[in-house]
Amino acid sequence: MVNFDVIFGSAYSCEADKSNLDMMKTALEYHTKNVGNPAKSNITPTDLKKLQLDYDNSKKKYDSSDCGKNPERDTCISLQSQITSMRATISYLYSVKDNEYAIKRTADLDALLKKFDDSKCGAKIGEFRADNIKSITDVYSEMDKKRIEEDSKYQAKQRIFFGALVVLGAVLMVTMFGKKE
Repeated sequence: MVNFDVIFGSAYSCEADKSNLDMMKTALEYHTKNVGNPAKSNITPTDLKKLQLDYDNSKKKYDSSDCGKNPERDTCISLQSQITSMRATISYLYSVKDNEYAIKRTADLDALLKKFDDSKCGAKIGEFRADNIKSITDVYSEMDKKRIEEDSKYQAKQRIFFGALVVLGAVLMVTMFGKKE
């Protein structure tokens, strides 16, 4: 069983973006077919171009993401999001004393949890989290490596500079005290 006390998920929700992309496509097709017909569409050709551009940009973003490459994982993340939302809804319903509706929603939550467990989503989400943590860790490791190398170079240059100053000071002292005798 996965712990849902803290909301975990992706920075990029595949299910939500897929739905949004489908909705934009449907609207674009409708307005393209009915442009110029004031009874069905009040969109101008300029607005239609903007709508097409928005759809194209969203499509490029979706295509360049990890979405669709692992549909089972996307479904599991969506299920987890629904479960988290359902729990928040139930808590709210109990807080406003709507116990009857909260009990109905609890049954829906149990069905979602069963579907989540049957799909073995806990393991899939765990792998997804591990991959995200690994990628974040890799980025910070590389940043630390660069910082340490830069600090090491700076310290080496500092040591060389101060070493040279000490040697120069020693040579200066030897020459000054050596001439007086």
